[in-house]
Amino acid sequence: MTIIHVVEPFATGINTFIHELVSGMPNDNHIIIHGERDDNRELASIIAEYNKDVTFIPWNHAQRELKLVKDFRCYLSLRKLLKAHSFDVVHLHSSKAGAIGSFWSFTTRKKNVVYTPNAVSFLRTDVSKIKIKLFKFIEKCIYRSGVNIVSCSQSEYDTYKKAGIETRIIKNGVTIDKHTSKSISKNESHFKIVVNGKITTQKNPELVNSIAEHFKNDPSISFYWIGDGELKNMLDTTYVNVLGWCTKEQVYQELETADLYLSASLWEGLPLSCIEAMSFKLPLLLSNCPGNVDVVEHELNGYIFETGQEAIAVINELKNNPEKRQKMSEQSQLMYEKFSHHKCAGEYRKLYSTMIAKK
Repeated sequence: MTIIHVVEPFATGINTFIHELVSGMPNDNHIIIHGERDDNRELASIIAEYNKDVTFIPWNHAQRELKLVKDFRCYLSLRKLLKAHSFDVVHLHSSKAGAIGSFWSFTTRKKNVVYTPNAVSFLRTDVSKIKIKLFKFIEKCIYRSGVNIVSCSQSEYDTYKKAGIETRIIKNGVTIDKHTSKSISKNESHFKIVVNGKITTQKNPELVNSIAEHFKNDPSISFYWIGDGELKNMLDTTYVNVLGWCTKEQVYQELETADLYLSASLWEGLPLSCIEAMSFKLPLLLSNCPGNVDVVEHELNGYIFETGQEAIAVINELKNNPEKRQKMSEQSQLMYEKFSHHKCAGEYRKLYSTMIAKK
């Protein structure tokens, strides 16, 4: 079958998610219609991680925020691209693709369309209450257009249901071939904490910085942030080592030498960076928000925290208790199995096949 993936922010977690679907369906044809942001990883480095059989097509005028003129041009561009290619299924990734693509679906009466938001737009905390209401209205319009909406976690499903939007659940996954990563020894006398993601309001860099600042006089603890973004200035590089955009191999090397994975996110879908960390046996220290709560069993493979002080207390406890850290490490690896072996891709392929059979 031929699947067209439509994505506006072709980077970070969305790229990881699409790559998982593409690599988990090697016998199908994949076309990726994508936007490109200047503040993300270089497009060439992202494309290099895919099989040469995957087709990449730029999506003109695609951008994150609501801008009516640009969004209309974006719609016209997408309509032209979809008309030029034959396909069995169109898969819309993230809220902008969901909004534009569902409008195309409604006007053309196409029903073989899937929408995966991977973090519900109306949970954002970096916009006004008026915009939140608008985002909720748009999501309801997407639902009424007949598009098949897929939640990536139980908490995302519950959020949609509370808003009167029915979805199905297919949990995100990441399948990592450890043979592609280099084996690097950890520094047992040093406690390394890693954060992975774009430095935006969503990832709450201010809180991460305050947690790291608490340990400024302890040379045995270090914080590393994999990624870059517009709020990089909120991270004092005296406390947090900002590594910038990294290749997958570089990300895996950082995770392999880490002792703890930290996320202070304000909202998530089901964080793929956390699943990647679990595959490298890392205990998780995650903020209490939708998405994060779906990958942690409190005090089993990590901790959920409410405040920076709670996070600081956990870091001190795990640093000084290697036996407990080892047990959590083993549980993280065991729990990772639920998200590996292309289970996510297999579930999506079943959904695609069911949709095609109904055409």
